[in-house]
Amino acid sequence: MITSAALACGLASLHFVLQSRYEPALVAIALSAVFDALDGRAARLMRVTSQFGAVLDSLSDFVSFGVAPAVLLYQWMLRDTQTGLRPTLPQSYEPLFMMSVLTYAMCAAMRLARFTAAKPPKKNSPFAARFFVGMPTPAAAGAVLLPVLFDVSPSIKWQMPPVLVAIYIFLIGGLMVSRVPMFSFKKIRIHPRAVVPLFIGVGLLVFLAAKDRWLAGAILAGGYLLTLPLAWWSHAKLKAHAAELADASDDTDAGGETGGVSDTRSRKAKGLKIGRG
Repeated sequence: MITSAALACGLASLHFVLQSRYEPALVAIALSAVFDALDGRAARLMRVTSQFGAVLDSLSDFVSFGVAPAVLLYQWMLRDTQTGLRPTLPQSYEPLFMMSVLTYAMCAAMRLARFTAAKPPKKNSPFAARFFVGMPTPAAAGAVLLPVLFDVSPSIKWQMPPVLVAIYIFLIGGLMVSRVPMFSFKKIRIHPRAVVPLFIGVGLLVFLAAKDRWLAGAILAGGYLLTLPLAWWSHAKLKAHAAELADASDDTDAGGETGGVSDTRSRKAKGLKIGRG
């Protein structure tokens, strides 16, 4: 039911986009992301996971975070120039922008297909609990819509150059199908010293959302995108630590086997000498 609600939000976003009503379309995508975060947790909590639910979730994600953002970007950049809502886009830019939007949607489909077909990770794997392989589609939808958020925000009201928007869309699409580690936040642990600053930050973000919700959304999406270098460093550090533990375990096993052989030989030698005596 929750996954179906997420899918309905994605379809509602397409409805609003075709009417050039971008604010309701953005709200529908945000609601779909909320439902997408809840459905997996609810299924695990109620122990009702199934292959049907996994496939339906992937289809819902493709519509809500692949097709809907692509159509929104297309309508926002190419169609609004004909209605006078944006400066006229040169005709030479249209193929580049169309290719970037199409690439983003295809990368979203490929990532979801890879995620659905992949084997489930090991339960005790520290990497699966802390990191995604590539950028997840809900986060990618928020990141790729940053140009639209900047445009509709009354505090910023900035329109990115068309070429820069196209290059940026290519970049987000590439991150989805890449092997770059991104933070998962599934099992996040907050240090006691960071609790108070976190509460203050959440309060300020809620206040900002009350004043300018699009700016708050841009901060959330852009903030997650900016954690990429930190996630890369943290993943490399964890990988090196795991390799050190594996080497230490191998050395211990090898040392134990060697020690056992030498002790056995020593005992046999002593027994031989005693017997001869």
